[in-house]
Amino acid sequence: MSKSRAGERGIAPIIALGIFALIALGGALAVISRPASSPEETVSAEISNTPSVLAPTISESHRRATQEIPEKTAPATSKQTSNSVASRDPVNRTAVSAYSSVGRLRSELEMALKSGGISPARSDSMEREINELAAIGADISVLRALLRELSVGGSGSTQNSSQSSAPKPEQQEERVETRPFWHFDMQKQKHVWAREGEPPPCPEPFILESPVDLSLVSAILYPGQIRGDGAKDFKPHGGFHLKPGNSKVELRSPMDGYITTAAKFTDEFGLHITFSIQHPCGIQFGGGHFGEVPPKIAAALEKVPMKGFMESQTQPVAPPLFIEKGEVIVTGLQEKANTERPGFDWGVMDFRHENEASKNASFREVYGEKFWNTFYGVCWFDLLPPEQEAIVRSFPGGDGKQGKNSEYCK
Repeated sequence: MSKSRAGERGIAPIIALGIFALIALGGALAVISRPASSPEETVSAEISNTPSVLAPTISESHRRATQEIPEKTAPATSKQTSNSVASRDPVNRTAVSAYSSVGRLRSELEMALKSGGISPARSDSMEREINELAAIGADISVLRALLRELSVGGSGSTQNSSQSSAPKPEQQEERVETRPFWHFDMQKQKHVWAREGEPPPCPEPFILESPVDLSLVSAILYPGQIRGDGAKDFKPHGGFHLKPGNSKVELRSPMDGYITTAAKFTDEFGLHITFSIQHPCGIQFGGGHFGEVPPKIAAALEKVPMKGFMESQTQPVAPPLFIEKGEVIVTGLQEKANTERPGFDWGVMDFRHENEASKNASFREVYGEKFWNTFYGVCWFDLLPPEQEAIVRSFPGGDGKQGKNSEYCK
């Protein structure tokens, strides 16, 4: 019996070892049969749990970059992961750069509108910059509107950044030139050619006929004189006083040109229309105290806002309206004008260079406050045909104080 028990004790340990071996073998097989997560699954899970940094999608370049993360990297918290994606996301850096560029261009355009414009070269380069921003999905609608107001007609609607990240080609509208031919450059402190290329030469000999039938004239306001209280009321323009009953007079353009600026407001004589016509060679002429204009001009001036009492600041006419030599430009003066002595302003400026009067130091000191105006006015008597000049100079001076005194006409 003791031998039997000893045999049982010898077999029991062997059986126990066998059972333990079977259990260990089963666990190893379970580990081997369990599929490991691929790097792609790990990265996909990380991105799917990360808040979106830039709507609507993450770029393929970013996705490839994240796939290179080692498998053994410890999982980050949601906040840490978001910051990590933002720091290495090229799309986010592009968005920040685009936002900065849009702000910079908007500031420059708004400043240019206040200061009188920008050079043709800068206008073209700015348009290229706006197109590049549009190509990456930036919202450039405000930039388009500002550039169109300042210089040229813009392109069609831009792509919304919330749409697909792939840029779509913009629908191009016909380019319409809206700039004047000449404008005052605040940096250069002079009038300059505002378009591409070079300005055409002025006709030689340069003759500018009277806009009105001189048989209707009774007196002349001389350009380049004070009409009012002191130097602040210096007037570069002159004008015509007409004989009684001529308020419905017709005025004609003395040469080809384009209406580039105008104003509509009211004063004690009712509706007051004023406009300027530029010839591309650098001569500008025009006047005011007009009450009626032909339908062609009236249609163009519908875009010019109506201002309040005595708000006479001119506004751009865009695109400039072509006027042919001899074309009727005014059909009547202000409705409530003095019927016994109707009249209108008329002036001429030469933007190519400063006038003779401005070469005098005393003149520059006294009348230099509005030098872009006073330094470029001319005595338009000198530009009339000889027979008309003789008649104009024979009329009495229309201003009761200054008469024929003039800084321009000698």
